[in-house]
Amino acid sequence: MKGKELRRDNYCFVCGEENPKGMHLKFRRENGRVYGRFTLSKYYQGYDGVIHGGIISLILDESMAYLQSFEERFLTGKITVRFHSPLYVGEEVKVEAWIEEERKRFKVTRAVMRKASGEKVAEAEALMFVFKERKE
Repeated sequence: MKGKELRRDNYCFVCGEENPKGMHLKFRRENGRVYGRFTLSKYYQGYDGVIHGGIISLILDESMAYLQSFEERFLTGKITVRFHSPLYVGEEVKVEAWIEEERKRFKVTRAVMRKASGEKVAEAEALMFVFKERKE
C-alpha cells in the first residue's frame, strides 16, 4: 500500500449506495461506537435458510472499519470471528462496534452481532492498520 491513497468512492460491497450488487447496509456513529440494524434475505444464505458465516464476518468487519475518522483510514490486518448461534434468513440483527485499544499505527477493535431477542450470533476482534489522510 505504500504510496497508495485510500479513497472512498461509494462502491463498497457492504455499504456503498452506488454498487448495484452491494448490500446497501447503513451504519451510524454515536459516542465513539458504530451501530447497525439489518434483516438479511435468502440471497445471503449458505445452508437453506441460514445466513452464510462469511456474510456475518463481512458485516462485523465493515462495522469495525466504520470506526475510522475522516483523518484516518483503516485496513483490516487480522480478524478473528467467533460464532455463537446461527442467523436465519429474515431475522433482524443488531451490530455494535468499538475501539478496544488505540496505538499510533493500529487499533484493536471489537464488534458483536445479536438477534433482536438479544441472543449473540457472533463476535469479532480485529487489528486495524491506520493510514492518515494526506493533506494537499
